[in-house]
Amino acid sequence: MSSQRVVLHVGTPKSGTTYLQDLMWASRPALAQAGVSYPGDHPGAHFHAALDAKRESFHGWVDPDVPGAWSRLVTAARDHEGTTVISHELFGDLTADQAAAALADLDFAEVHVVVTARDLSRTLPAVWQENVKNRSPMPFPHYLDIVCPGSRRSGAPYHPVGDEDGYATEFWLRQDLPALLRRWGATLPPSRVHLVTVPPAGTDPALLWERFAEVLDVDPALASLPEGRRNQSLGQVESELLRRLNERLGDDLEWPVHEARITHLLGRVALPAREGAVPLTLPADVRDWAAARADVMLDELAGLDFHVVGDVDDLLVAESRREEVDRTPEAGDLLDAALDALIALVPVPEALPAAPPPAPEAEVSDTDPAILVDADAAFVAPRDRGNLQGVGLRRWLQQARSLARRPPTRVATPG
Repeated sequence: MSSQRVVLHVGTPKSGTTYLQDLMWASRPALAQAGVSYPGDHPGAHFHAALDAKRESFHGWVDPDVPGAWSRLVTAARDHEGTTVISHELFGDLTADQAAAALADLDFAEVHVVVTARDLSRTLPAVWQENVKNRSPMPFPHYLDIVCPGSRRSGAPYHPVGDEDGYATEFWLRQDLPALLRRWGATLPPSRVHLVTVPPAGTDPALLWERFAEVLDVDPALASLPEGRRNQSLGQVESELLRRLNERLGDDLEWPVHEARITHLLGRVALPAREGAVPLTLPADVRDWAAARADVMLDELAGLDFHVVGDVDDLLVAESRREEVDRTPEAGDLLDAALDALIALVPVPEALPAAPPPAPEAEVSDTDPAILVDADAAFVAPRDRGNLQGVGLRRWLQQARSLARRPPTRVATPG
């Protein structure tokens, strides 16, 4: 048996993957002492590797770090005598042929495939919210109508009416557990295909790491749990605010700008931190549908031969313990959330420069061309902010700040 071992974590989205990836990145020195390598020059290296293996861009943006990213991780695994972990949920998108090619690239090692999974009642709202963070304007009820039209057997064609944007196809490609395990486990011994279940709501998140560490065959106490949570869920109001913002912005913003300003700053930092947010849950009828669909998947899983870490009953849809809440946020609630979002967007420099001395009085009109040029450069209409090549986002911000710091203009008055 090879002394080299690769644990390839291929999904599913919204199953604690970010938590596990953050934990392993933060704990690399301790894991290395136990013979476990989590390779990469930066935390996004595994994401880039998944895109490289898929041969796809992300929202039309081709990051220069993507080409060759998969080969770099394979080389790192080849050079390591011990266990190497490669982890990103987008590996679950790979076709059967692409998955087979990825496994063939790792044939120098004993390869184990891991799928982490969470119950559908929590997964459906979480996936919709992630889509909203990544610029989708689709309302939650419409999304559920498309993704949950009826149960189906694994592997059956799935082209529901109204899925022109591929939401349902994408969801079930990633969340159909029997199909995902078959696709990635087709050429592996059953003992090397692992389903790790996410514990029920309210459970200590450390339990998920303990289950994952069992596959790695390491002491879970070696890892330092990350402080806070980096990819928290949004509440009902916060989700709707972000969705409406996406409607206003459209596709005008280039993806890197949207990712920094909207996805990260608003969707992952400012809005999830709001106190008193009401969690987004499934309507009763969709919860019943999800419960039936989960039963079908568990029946199929029972017919497959693979290693379960945790309890498959964790994937059952439990009855809701929350009272049903109106899903149409009021204007006042959205305004409060918008004001909090604006506060997060206001840049706070570490130190403001000293105020310049007062300008000498002069005959200056508020229609002075110089002032109008500065004002036009500092203001860009919402629909034009994605095309800032003429001004440049950084220059635009600098000019806006400059105007804010300028002393009041003295306007001459007659006589």
